[in-house]
Amino acid sequence: MIIHFIRHGEIDGDPHAHMHPPVSGCLSPTGTQQAAALCQALKDKPYTHIYASPLGRAIETAQPLAAHKNLPIQILPWLEEWRPAHILDNGDDTRYEEIMARAEALRPEQTWKTEAGESLMQMADRMIPGMLALLAQHGIEAGHGGYLFDDPNNSDHLAVFAHGGTLNLLLMFLLNLPLRPGNPFHFEKTGLAIIKFTPHADVWYPSLYLPPPNPSNPE
Repeated sequence: MIIHFIRHGEIDGDPHAHMHPPVSGCLSPTGTQQAAALCQALKDKPYTHIYASPLGRAIETAQPLAAHKNLPIQILPWLEEWRPAHILDNGDDTRYEEIMARAEALRPEQTWKTEAGESLMQMADRMIPGMLALLAQHGIEAGHGGYLFDDPNNSDHLAVFAHGGTLNLLLMFLLNLPLRPGNPFHFEKTGLAIIKFTPHADVWYPSLYLPPPNPSNPE
């Protein structure tokens, strides 16, 4: 099992738009070029499944690769990015700008929960069960500090298109790092992180894979 976590391209339009494929207008012209370049770079990877957040920019970024691979984009509702207060509470946008300005003036350790929207733990409560359910669909269950595979020869290769904060939270969880406000991993637009599962006895442990700059590398 290999998972490619991929950030979306440069956005245009409403960042909170929920969409279904086919999607257009959620990436800027630069973002569209980034998605095309991403497809070219990953066209030879042996993907078996492509997943995306329900937000339009993630879906539109995934579309060129999904079309090339002739794979459907499967939408994961729980993969939605951080939900701000004006989305959760139907608040006033002008007041929300003031709320955000106050939140951005705080140090990261002061931002476990602010009036700006979801806390990190609220996001984790939404996303971690979803990630575990996704792994279970592929025959993988958490156990013994790692993961147990129904099939030790599992060759599933997943591409998961999402957002910077979302991908940070999922990486912290899978790599058994302490959850903390602020993002320890920086994803450029269409940036990629690779998670591989390595067996030790009968337990498999995820690790962040850092490949060499070799375009012929099959992973």
